[in-house]
Amino acid sequence: MRDELTRLVLRIVVLAAVVVGAVVATAKADTWWSVAVAVAALIVAAVLVGASLAAILGAQDRQEMATGARRSFALAAIPLVAVALAIALPAEVSAANSDTQHTAGAAAQTVRDFLATAVLDDNTYAACQYLTPAAQERVASIAGNGQTCRDVFTSTQPSFGGLQSEGSLHALALHAVLRGNTAYVTARPRGRREVTFVLQRTTAEEAAAYQAPPAAWRIAGGALAVLSG
Repeated sequence: MRDELTRLVLRIVVLAAVVVGAVVATAKADTWWSVAVAVAALIVAAVLVGASLAAILGAQDRQEMATGARRSFALAAIPLVAVALAIALPAEVSAANSDTQHTAGAAAQTVRDFLATAVLDDNTYAACQYLTPAAQERVASIAGNGQTCRDVFTSTQPSFGGLQSEGSLHALALHAVLRGNTAYVTARPRGRREVTFVLQRTTAEEAAAYQAPPAAWRIAGGALAVLSG
């Protein structure tokens, strides 16, 4: 009996580790299919944990039932907390990566955040803050006559390959590569030619600007692709 209980407890510990791994994988996944795989692993592991707990309860006699139930409830909290973290962590971890790490994933997230801000939210000031000063000047030159980057975004209707919702933004294919201190993020919108955004590392001055986005990268090229007309 004791060997059986030990084996079941060890199984739960291993499955709990799988749950934690699935949570981390869900947080770092960049594509829908990788998220689906991680969530599926999370669900399967949680179900198996529940089955193991049921086996533990079944192995106890009536005198040990109360103690076993309390132990089981404590162990059952592990997958429940993991599920909650799986829901909460992805956005937070993505934000943290974008904030502090000069990675290809962070560069792609910066482009995605820029598109969300400029196209979906129509937040002209914040959209310009994702650009380097030189990129802001190039945008402003479209209007001329002393106009600013913000003026151009305000006077036009930013668009990007039929991007209309969070779902379509999430489905947008982005491919990022690093070459030295520069990141290249290629976006493939539906019905349009692919667009490559060029990103440079955020400077201390850019990071200290008013309401500066918490991103480790700034877009140096490609922003004109969202301006129509």
